[in-house]
Amino acid sequence: MLAGFGLLLAVGLVSGVGVGVLSSRQLARVPEVDVQQASLGDGVQEAFDRLRQIAQLDWRAAMEPRPAGSSSNTAVADAAAAVRAAMPAVSAEDAARRVAEGRQLSPHRTAVRTEANRTVDATLTRFEQQGFDLTDYRSSGGQLEVPRIFLAKLPVDMADVSITDKRKRAFIKVMLPHILRENERIMADRERLEKLADRMKLGDSLSGRDQRWLDQLADRYGLDSVDANELLERVDVVPPGLALAQSIEESGWGTSRFAQSGNAVFGMWTWSAGSGLVPEDRPDGETYEVQRFRSLENSVAAYMRNLNTKTSYREFRDRRAALRDQGSPLDSYQLAGQLQRYSVRGPDYIRTIRSIMRSNALDTFDEAKLADEPSPILGFDLFGKS
Repeated sequence: MLAGFGLLLAVGLVSGVGVGVLSSRQLARVPEVDVQQASLGDGVQEAFDRLRQIAQLDWRAAMEPRPAGSSSNTAVADAAAAVRAAMPAVSAEDAARRVAEGRQLSPHRTAVRTEANRTVDATLTRFEQQGFDLTDYRSSGGQLEVPRIFLAKLPVDMADVSITDKRKRAFIKVMLPHILRENERIMADRERLEKLADRMKLGDSLSGRDQRWLDQLADRYGLDSVDANELLERVDVVPPGLALAQSIEESGWGTSRFAQSGNAVFGMWTWSAGSGLVPEDRPDGETYEVQRFRSLENSVAAYMRNLNTKTSYREFRDRRAALRDQGSPLDSYQLAGQLQRYSVRGPDYIRTIRSIMRSNALDTFDEAKLADEPSPILGFDLFGKS
């Protein structure tokens, strides 16, 4: 009875909050796994987790008919119906278009829809409507709360804007929400990991659900098996100031061909032919390409996964872990010194990154956070904010 009541309460929450639940910061990254059916015999928390996964992984069900026999569990079917009921009615044509757009965005399906011809002026206006002003923030010295506006692509006219300050403001405003949100997801995983690691140190046994989650986390972070200490070094954030500086250097403030055509704002290479963009000045005999991404969100997630998993950045992770142990803030300027293997330029690259940080006061963004209010998803705005 208690489990059934808890499940009904979870369904009510999904229905009442609607689409906003899908983008609230309480929802951490959902692993790419098959979602099992929830039953009334499951624990309340596990049942809610599964309902949440269904809502995040297949919110398209709100606009598409559910295949016959796809769920034999009445509670889960009711939960899906609640999600569908929370969505505003749309025509079949609009539904098909939005579903197609959603499939081209992030796998997390939380990026705001962006028109193909979005300009720098339109982008700045959108952020300014939410009170996001970098000048006011830097002069106040307070903590910046960044609105949850996530554009899938950079403005199309970044390279055409002659006013340097305007181009810089647009780039930071577009990139910072993505960086903060990816850090938010990582921190949600880290906090859960810390709790489980403490329990393991005490010799407590873990539930099957917690053990499966740890196995999935270890796999996602490039480990063959669960090593709590190693995971704690890997599952951690990248300071926003550092991420911004690297994206600025690698994309030319969002004006490069790679950034505009492939959302490649961090200049990461791939050796899978056809999966990236070929540099015009690539030396003869080389086969690398600049990896392209479906959205800026994908690009940011891949960049942080790169720093958190590759052997080349072990020194970066060690230094970050040392700062954690000391109780010190994760300083962008310090951590930049551990990334000389990010570029063939080595020490010169580090000097450039640090120069970008100083000249643009990017370290001030290390303490920024996302605002609490939910954001519209793919044009649906139940909260009247767009």
